[in-house]
Amino acid sequence: MSVSISIEISLSKQISRMDILHKLEEFGWSYNDQGKATFLPVGDEDDFDWQHKDIPIDELLKILAIKDNQGELLGVAMTWKDTHIGGTFLIKENGTILISPDINRKVLDVESYNKVTDINWYTTKLVPIFGPLFQSISYGEHV
Repeated sequence: MSVSISIEISLSKQISRMDILHKLEEFGWSYNDQGKATFLPVGDEDDFDWQHKDIPIDELLKILAIKDNQGELLGVAMTWKDTHIGGTFLIKENGTILISPDINRKVLDVESYNKVTDINWYTTKLVPIFGPLFQSISYGEHV
């Protein structure tokens, strides 16, 4: 049985998508996905052909900057500090951030049913990053 989880963050004011990525990095998120970078390549037209490569961060940032300049959807995997917990982050051209917490998903133990995502864990690692720019967060989980 598959689980579909999504977290969407909207900001009250549009900032550059590269600034969003820098804010995530400054707060503790990294591009480390099992020692490699996972990202959508330049020219990916909604194919979601995720690449998982061992490349330097500056090369990854160049790829993301090119995608940003071309108005493409930015997609990158990020994990929180040294926890190896994270997910795939999609940043739309309007600045909306979509997160799929699909890397070692943090779950709650609710009466022996441990398949529910611990949304509080993700919220506390995401909302403070944007301070007064934060407008809303929505969460959906379908089992």
